[in-house]
Amino acid sequence: MHVTTAADVLGSMPHIVPRVADPGSHMVPSAAQVQEWPGQLLHATWVPDPVHRARPAHVVCMPLIFVLPGMMLPSLTSAVYFFVFLGLCTWWSCCQVFDPLIFSCLCVLMAIFSAGHLIGLYLYQLQFFQEVVPPGDFYARLFGVSAIVQTNCSSTWRIIAGEENVWYHYVNPILLLVMYYTLATLIRLWLQEPVVKVITFSYFHVLSGFIEYARNIYFSFFLPKAWSITYHSWLTFVLLIWSCTLWMIRNRRKYAMISSPFMVVYGNLLLMLQYIWSIKLHKHELPEIEDFLVRKAPGELASKILFTITFWLLLRQHLTEKKALQLKEASLSEVKIDDEQDIMKVLGKLVMAMFIKYWIYVCGGMFFFVSFEGRIVMYKIIYMMLFLFCVVLYQVHYEWWRRILKYFWMSVVVYTMLVLIFIYTYQFESFGSLWKNMTGLDENKLEDLGLERFSVAMLFTRIFIPTSFLLVCILHLHYFHDHFLQLTDLKHSPQPQLQWPQMQPTQAACTRAWHSPGTEMSRDRQSTVQPSSCRQLALVTPEATAARWHLVIDRLTVLFLKFLEYFHKMQVFVWWLLELHIIKIVSSYILWVTVKEVSLFNFVFVIAWALALPYAQLRPLASSICTVWTCVIIICKMLYQLTSINPATFSSNCTRPWENETNAKKEELKSSVLYSGPVDPAEWVGLRKSDSLLVYLRNNLLMLAILAFEVTIYRHQEYYRCRNNLTAPVTKTIFHDITRVHLDDGILNCAKYFINYFFYKFGLETCFLMSVNVIGQRMDFYAMIHAFWLIAVLYRRRRKAIAEIWPKYCCFLGCIIIFQYFLCIGIPPAPCKDYPWRNPQTSFNSNIIKWLYFPDFIVRPNPVFLVYDFMLLLCASLQRQTFEDENKAAVRIMAGDNVEICMNLDAASFSQHNPVPDFIHCRSYLDMYKVIIFSYLFWFVLTIIFITGTTRISIFCMGYLVACFYFLLFGGDLLLKPIRSILRYWDWLIAYNVFVITMKNILSVSGSCGYIHALINNSCWLIQAFSLACTVKGYKMPEDDSKCKLPSGEAGIIWDSICFAFLLLQRRVFMSYYFLHVVADIKASQILASRSGDYYLFETDSEEEEEEEKKEEEEPRKKSAFQVQNIVLVKKSMFINSVSLCPLPDNIIKRIFNILKFTWVLFLATLDSFTAWLNSISREHIDISTVLRIERCMLTREIKKMHHEQVQGGDPPPLCNTGQAAVEVLHPVLGAALQEGCGQHQECPEEGHLQGAAGQTLRGAAMRPKPVQMFHDEELEESEKFYVDQPRILLLIYALYNTLVARSEMVCYFVIILNHMISASMITLVLPILIFLWAMLSVPRPSKRFWMTAIVYTEVAIVIKYFFQFGFFPWNKHVEYTKDKPYHPPNIIGIEKKEGYVHYDLVQLLALFFHRSILKCHGLWDEDDQVDNASNKEDSDDELSMTAGRRDSSASLKSVNLAASVESVHVHFPEQQTAIRRKSSSSGSQLSHRSSFSSHRTLQVYIPIRQFFYNLIHPDYSAVTDVYVLMFLADTVDFIIIVFGFWAFGKHSAAADITSSLSEDQVPEAFLVMVLIQFGTMVVDRALYLRKTVMGKVIFQVILVFGIHFWMFFILPGVTERKFSQNTVAQLWYFVKCVYFGLSAYQIRCGYPTRVLGNFLTKSYNYVNLFLFQGFRLVPFLTELRAVMDWVWTDTTLSLSSWICVEDIYAHIFILKCWRESEKRYPQPRGQKKKKVVKYGMGGMIVVLLICIVWFPLLFMSLIKSVAGVVNKPLDISITITLGGYQPIFTMSAQQNQLKDMGDSDFNELLKYYSALQFLENYGKEDITIADLEGNSNSLWTISPPSREKMIKDLRDFSAKFAVVLSWSIQSYGFLHVSCRTLEDIYPYYIKAPSDSLAKPIKQLLKDGKRDNITVSLIENNSSEWWILNQVGKRSKTPRPSLELFVFSDKVSPPSLGFLAGYGIMGLYASVVLVIGKFVREFFSGISHSIMFEELPNVDRILKLCTDIFLVRETGELELEEDLYAKLIFLYRSPETMIKWTREKTN
Repeated sequence: MHVTTAADVLGSMPHIVPRVADPGSHMVPSAAQVQEWPGQLLHATWVPDPVHRARPAHVVCMPLIFVLPGMMLPSLTSAVYFFVFLGLCTWWSCCQVFDPLIFSCLCVLMAIFSAGHLIGLYLYQLQFFQEVVPPGDFYARLFGVSAIVQTNCSSTWRIIAGEENVWYHYVNPILLLVMYYTLATLIRLWLQEPVVKVITFSYFHVLSGFIEYARNIYFSFFLPKAWSITYHSWLTFVLLIWSCTLWMIRNRRKYAMISSPFMVVYGNLLLMLQYIWSIKLHKHELPEIEDFLVRKAPGELASKILFTITFWLLLRQHLTEKKALQLKEASLSEVKIDDEQDIMKVLGKLVMAMFIKYWIYVCGGMFFFVSFEGRIVMYKIIYMMLFLFCVVLYQVHYEWWRRILKYFWMSVVVYTMLVLIFIYTYQFESFGSLWKNMTGLDENKLEDLGLERFSVAMLFTRIFIPTSFLLVCILHLHYFHDHFLQLTDLKHSPQPQLQWPQMQPTQAACTRAWHSPGTEMSRDRQSTVQPSSCRQLALVTPEATAARWHLVIDRLTVLFLKFLEYFHKMQVFVWWLLELHIIKIVSSYILWVTVKEVSLFNFVFVIAWALALPYAQLRPLASSICTVWTCVIIICKMLYQLTSINPATFSSNCTRPWENETNAKKEELKSSVLYSGPVDPAEWVGLRKSDSLLVYLRNNLLMLAILAFEVTIYRHQEYYRCRNNLTAPVTKTIFHDITRVHLDDGILNCAKYFINYFFYKFGLETCFLMSVNVIGQRMDFYAMIHAFWLIAVLYRRRRKAIAEIWPKYCCFLGCIIIFQYFLCIGIPPAPCKDYPWRNPQTSFNSNIIKWLYFPDFIVRPNPVFLVYDFMLLLCASLQRQTFEDENKAAVRIMAGDNVEICMNLDAASFSQHNPVPDFIHCRSYLDMYKVIIFSYLFWFVLTIIFITGTTRISIFCMGYLVACFYFLLFGGDLLLKPIRSILRYWDWLIAYNVFVITMKNILSVSGSCGYIHALINNSCWLIQAFSLACTVKGYKMPEDDSKCKLPSGEAGIIWDSICFAFLLLQRRVFMSYYFLHVVADIKASQILASRSGDYYLFETDSEEEEEEEKKEEEEPRKKSAFQVQNIVLVKKSMFINSVSLCPLPDNIIKRIFNILKFTWVLFLATLDSFTAWLNSISREHIDISTVLRIERCMLTREIKKMHHEQVQGGDPPPLCNTGQAAVEVLHPVLGAALQEGCGQHQECPEEGHLQGAAGQTLRGAAMRPKPVQMFHDEELEESEKFYVDQPRILLLIYALYNTLVARSEMVCYFVIILNHMISASMITLVLPILIFLWAMLSVPRPSKRFWMTAIVYTEVAIVIKYFFQFGFFPWNKHVEYTKDKPYHPPNIIGIEKKEGYVHYDLVQLLALFFHRSILKCHGLWDEDDQVDNASNKEDSDDELSMTAGRRDSSASLKSVNLAASVESVHVHFPEQQTAIRRKSSSSGSQLSHRSSFSSHRTLQVYIPIRQFFYNLIHPDYSAVTDVYVLMFLADTVDFIIIVFGFWAFGKHSAAADITSSLSEDQVPEAFLVMVLIQFGTMVVDRALYLRKTVMGKVIFQVILVFGIHFWMFFILPGVTERKFSQNTVAQLWYFVKCVYFGLSAYQIRCGYPTRVLGNFLTKSYNYVNLFLFQGFRLVPFLTELRAVMDWVWTDTTLSLSSWICVEDIYAHIFILKCWRESEKRYPQPRGQKKKKVVKYGMGGMIVVLLICIVWFPLLFMSLIKSVAGVVNKPLDISITITLGGYQPIFTMSAQQNQLKDMGDSDFNELLKYYSALQFLENYGKEDITIADLEGNSNSLWTISPPSREKMIKDLRDFSAKFAVVLSWSIQSYGFLHVSCRTLEDIYPYYIKAPSDSLAKPIKQLLKDGKRDNITVSLIENNSSEWWILNQVGKRSKTPRPSLELFVFSDKVSPPSLGFLAGYGIMGLYASVVLVIGKFVREFFSGISHSIMFEELPNVDRILKLCTDIFLVRETGELELEEDLYAKLIFLYRSPETMIKWTREKTN
């Protein structure tokens, strides 16, 4: 006897093995044993074992044999098998065994019975027996005999099946036969008397073990319930009650076991009854009992047997356990506590804890599943009521909820049982009438209750869902509920049981692995395996270490614990984040729901939260009210979905009023709620019918979930803090360890601080922005109220004053939201009463009603506006809390004070104590961001103001421009004023900004949105002046009117809002202590900048630089990158050769990696080189900025020191005279430097005059930098370290910034020129001319007057442009028509209306002010005044000189002074080569002041100009330079642009290129003029350069500037008929010409060089100069023209031939010099063969080039059409048909619309039809044209009568052949018999049109080589005759007669290559290949004759001789020129002398 436990299951498994396993065999069976298994299994299955009597296997197998034949066809004979099956199974379930003799006898009897059954069934198939007992007889049906086949004596060969047989009638005999065969085989095996011990495989041991593990949960609950549901009757209802009752009992397993015998008996009874009623008997023979026993098919019996198996298994399990307890024999197996069990316990606890914590959510989800599945009925609503009651109680009172929770679940279980019983019993037919009689309800109402009859499938669904819910609830109630209550007890929260160990997880795991027992390991291996942390923790024990898998488990455990730790931290963070923001989420979502569904129900939510947000103490009450009210709404909405509620019964239909009864239009009435359909009064409340209830209730359910989640968050946090003994943080921040102290501690901590306290610092500004957002989004009456409130709040200015009225403001916001939502609800529409403003006597229209936000049935108020109001209310409520927190000491300690800076503070004073650190010197990235915000934000805000003023064209925006210009001009001085003065100006600007926003909102009712129709008709100018256009959607706007266009793109307050935001931000900057550092730096810069202009008076600071330059000259020349690369390659090849004997492993991946690595290193080196080059460009600026920065630091430190001493002495710190104090402090600091600087050129002033003479007194500090070098400061050192350690990208950015600052003057020029190129108007023309004729000619730099002129002129131009952008000007009404006309006056002047009219003006203005700030910073802005004051000291100043060399600043990057303000940046225009100071030409402009009192106004203008140019032409000193080469290159580029962009200088119809015009012997006038002007300019410029005349150059510059500008901007647009701004090529030409003008002005300013030696390309000897020089000589006529021009304009004694001879020798020697230098730089080792790189690189390239030249014509002509060819579409297709030699009968042509392109589908069909043809691959669909020719001839048939008769006669001759000529461009002949009207095989359907020959038919596309047929007919009409032709086989089936022709056009060469393609192949060979071949042959032949002059080893002496000739010529030594020339000629005549002169130099 076995106890079926898990141990028995595992213990029975070894019996499967055939023999007792040998321990040494490792449990592996042999091959013989495997072969024996099948027979043994069969033997063991059927043969009884004398030891075990009858095995359980027989109990399984034998019933299976009996049950199938017994249930297949129920009858008296089959009942024997069925009842035997029931008896065996019941006997087995009672844990009884069978006696072998009885069991054997049973088998024999059943075999005999089955044999008799088969014999009887077989005999019944005979005709005789079927006649005796017919198949439908009672006894045949009772005994289960059926006629499977029927026989007929008349036709014995036929097999006739039974008429009424079903499939189981045929299966039954087969099963009987299988049963008999099985029993007979079993008996035969028994007779063999087996000897060996066989295998016993107990299936039921395993199955019983499985049942034990499953604890009978599913089988004892679901299967009986499934039986009762599947087979609905009162008998199965008992099973339903039994299963539900068991699950309601707590110890259900015990009672299930106790009741198992009764359930087995009851199940057998049901099976027997069902078997009896399954016999095929009639109702009168065996009547059915309704709802108890119904006759069903035999198949249902099988499923019931499967259900009964559950009862048998349950009974056997019960009896087995009972016997085991009675015997008291429980064998305890060895208990081994292993680590795996510990892990499983831990995991089990985790899973159990998770179920305890979250199973209640599963229950809640089941509530929704039960309630919303299917149609809504009353019992589902009750489910939802129960759920909502639970949620409400959880929300309102937590303790009460915990107390009744158990009773709640019990109620739910009881209610679910009742639902199941009612639904199940209602399915009986008698219960429907019973319910109706008891309740008096009709069938529809009963269906609403949930009582309805279902099909079996639907019933299973309806029962299964509540049953599953019942299971879930019972599980929670019995297993999880008590633990859940303990877990959620807030008052008695347990301490955390799981404490994280102090030891690190890795150490704990290692220690555990070290001490765990296992296999032995050596001590050495232990020391190697354990990590270092384990070695410290390991103990020396004799035990062995654990197995490897223990280590793996420990490591996984450690990782898992780490994961849990991180997950726990993240969980805590998420809960805290939700606690911070859940109130915002809840309130925002609730309001969003109320806005999306406006109803009376939702009004409660609005009231609750509109009052709860500003008053925090009401928020819990609001949450509770919203929870209760949400539940009420959900129940009401669910009840409204019942079918018994019909809205049509109480809806009302309103009558549409007449036109005189309302002011609304007929179209508007159609959209009215009153008249668009029936009015349901429930919709106003918030109820409506919905097809999908879950979607309808989605918002309310989510609202309920969020509300419950809110209180869950609060209680969770309370529970967490109570459990861990924590307290709530003082401030609601994310990073608790970040305070105000960390704000200046790095950018990361700064970001964390603002994440914590952003709203604390900027909440007030955020509220203001939200208010402006409300105004901009709404633009209605309530937006105007918000604007007035914003004005009232801003008027108080001070933060403390604003805080006093803030509660009133919050109350206003809450009340106005409530009132507006009430307006959105409106009055109920059911009474059919319209609003009074729809009365016809009122003047309200829909737009006015919408603006006033009145309730209306046509234009309903937009509830989305309330979202913006709510966002403002939310921010205002948070700000009110912030105001309260500011008064808390704990908050102030953490977040800092929000106290504003004192307005009486003088920001420019150095003596103020500043509590924040100085950031000016940029010691970190945070300092850099501070500099950007506090220094540069002011100028960026001015840019925003400018954009705001110019983007919107209105009178209001003019104020923005005025303010912007004012602050740009005087902003630098404004920043130095006291804070009160700064804020006064800035607050006025903010006030104006708010005023504009308010006025735009007010005007929206009168103009833009309300009465826009009246304004369009009467006052269009008002619309244009104030930009009145409605920007809010929903208003009805008029259609576009050409007379008055609405400025929709120029309206709105978007830019006003952006401007408002930046104005507020800048105001906070002004009131920040950080701003004091910026002002102090600006003031220091101003003090020091008064003499920093003197830095430009010298280029070197000491004599040490000269020594360094000498040392640098003595150092060897650095190798270039190519030289270094060549050396590396040579060394690499030598190294490879040396190690070739031992090859290293290499692969393609390694090579690729090396290549990528080398590429990266090369890129970094290039980046560094580019950065260094940029630094070298801005070297002067860097050096000056470095000195100024150090001096500012010195000045600031000493003043702070002085202030500290004054504070200690008790003296009050001074608030004014900062400059005086600063100079007094700096004077003793610089000490000797000041004295020395004063003593060189002037007397030192007294102490009292230091402030006025700051520039003179501080000059020595710059001239002698030793005191500066001795100065050390920690901030500067930290700043230097910070800049040095920057990444390369940032270093590049710094270098670009320095370059921009150093070249700011050129940036201004560039922007001005670019603006003029884009605008191309008279307004922008002035400044470019002033640049080229004033600014660039000023010495040493443009004066202040020029820059002020440029600034003022730019501002005036902007104002003029802005003024003429208004739409009321007449020329602005037809902008689209006149915008492209070049001679339209507004376009010429520059006042046309267009988009982006001032974008470039803004960039220009910013560049000018940027440059002004740089000049101010370095003392160059007021230099003109200083020049006047120092005019008497020119003699002493002229002695100073500037040199070109400057010290190389290795640490130049550290001087990128981003910390300085815009006013503290420096730029300098460099002077090249040795520069001697010349008198300032710009100072001459000051003469206008001296002559201001003259009576002649003309002289006031003439004299300064004359003096300016006089000083320019006759300078006292000149810094000569030579930029002719650059000017020549600029002219060359312009010449190339003219040639290749020739089409841009003519009309639109001009030729595509110049070659096409020249090929027609035509010279376009525009091209001729441009070429001649350009060429003449180059010649004149060369002549002036050679003659070195500055006056001529000045005159030429003036003429050229005016002439070019007049030509390009006035003449050329008329020639080209398009504006200059639309001519890209002309713009490019002009830009290059501007570069030329700049170079020319620089040449004039510096003067021409005194020596012009050789070609500019011959200054260096390298490959670049060599190839450029060779290219220069290859240009036709260029070398000759240059030589002749130089000879003409140069003083010389040489003749022209001698001159050219010298030039040729010099060019030849230069080329040789380049080759020799290259040989020195890239040496070739002796005895080493040429490298493959050289051979295959150069030689291979030459080979490929020669091959390409040889085969060029063939390749060119072959590819030009296929690759670059263009489609050649036919323009005209004509067809003519002639009969014989007579008059043509048909003529037709196709043109234009009759020539159609082939579509994609037609082309694909053509390719598919001719898929195998190669011909079609050469053509695309664009090459095929379909010609559709009309069938009627376009000409009459005008044949003479004799010819007509002769033709008729010829046609009647049937024996003769008659010719038909069909011509298109070829002729085709066909033969026609006169009797037929069809012309056969004549029409060519497909024609090929080559580009160079006549068209011809395509034979490849013909069907069977035949052409198409056409029909002809002659039409006569009023003596007129013409022929009609029709094609027979057309693709397009058109009813009219027509001809269709497919034309395949070959591609032709493009026009750009036509000049080459026209030559043909032979022409190309004759004209191109042979000519090139001749030049190549000359290069390869005749080399031997020139060896004497080519192979010169050293040409330095000859080169020096040529240079001497040039030198003496320039100096005027003409006799010496002749001598040197004669020496040169003699040298070339004497080979011996040539050899001596060209020897290599030796030591």
